[in-house]
Amino acid sequence: MPIVTDLGGLDRQRSQVTALGFDWHGEFGIPGRRYCTLSDEDGNRAAQLHFFAADSPEITRHLAFRDYLRAHPKIAQAYEQEKRRSRDLYPDDSHAYADEKAAWIRDTEAKALIWFNMQKS
Repeated sequence: MPIVTDLGGLDRQRSQVTALGFDWHGEFGIPGRRYCTLSDEDGNRAAQLHFFAADSPEITRHLAFRDYLRAHPKIAQAYEQEKRRSRDLYPDDSHAYADEKAAWIRDTEAKALIWFNMQKS
């Protein structure tokens, strides 16, 4: 999750990101984000980037989710199962795949944020 000081500055350097092979998707449903994906020669997703400005509240949400999964291996396994289930339902539609697992992620993110904030206390 690259953090930038200015999204406008990043936007002006979009051609440098795409020159590395990334597809630029803009905010892609999350205000204040710049989302980029990199696929291999077979079209399989190899990497994704979620750029945010340093003051974005989205950073905490993403880090809380990541740290929660790291601290709770059984929940991380459940997330893996949810991703596989969603992939199996929509193997050729990344948007439907994302929509399918969205409710699970929202529920887990809410728990993760509570846990994350308790860790900081």
